[in-house]
Amino acid sequence: MDQQPDIDEGGGDDWLVSYADMMTLIACFFILMMAFANYDPAGFNKKAIELSKSFNKDKYKSSELKMKELMEEVSKHPEITKKAKISVRNGEIVVSFSGSVLFPEGDHRLSPDSLSSLDVLIDIIKTKRKNYRVIIEGHSDAFEASKSQVADNAWELAAIRSAKVLARFEYYGFEPNRLASTTKGDSEPLVEEVDEKGNLVNQNLEENRRVVIKVLEPIDDKKKVKFGFGVYFND
Repeated sequence: MDQQPDIDEGGGDDWLVSYADMMTLIACFFILMMAFANYDPAGFNKKAIELSKSFNKDKYKSSELKMKELMEEVSKHPEITKKAKISVRNGEIVVSFSGSVLFPEGDHRLSPDSLSSLDVLIDIIKTKRKNYRVIIEGHSDAFEASKSQVADNAWELAAIRSAKVLARFEYYGFEPNRLASTTKGDSEPLVEEVDEKGNLVNQNLEENRRVVIKVLEPIDDKKKVKFGFGVYFND
């Protein structure tokens, strides 16, 4: 009878091949971990951001450019420019409604004639980017609080005015956590309110009475994006 050839059912050392493959993969994993180690956080984050930009070219428009576009939109609207001064300071758009544009002297109620200008500004900001942060500063002159029915001093009158403007933003859909109002009272006059003879200068009083609206870029749009191996960078 012919002898049947031995059938190789797998030697006892075959497991070494799989084991060696696994150890090789683990070694590669740790090598990659070392390569991605964040020894230079600033440098790594910078490279990660640049890499992200290359994959999101349309998404990445610089904040400076966005603010510039908003500034141009606000500046070219006649309803705003004829009643407010517009500027950019430290990356913020500053719109200052001076005189009695928004509020009559000593009053805390928004003037009906001024609502159109304020509403146009709010609409432009909302249309461009609803999640901008907005800070409203109220300023009073040193004498008008005595004519107010609701405020005992310049600080209180200016505070009520800034809160009234903030409420207008909220009415048009801005989230409260993106809005803030503050009062400066009569602490930051732009011009002297009294001349050398001690007489009040009405024009200067009107200039010091103002509401300043500051538009800042949003902060919560800068989300942390996972790059790999538990490393995050600000988007």
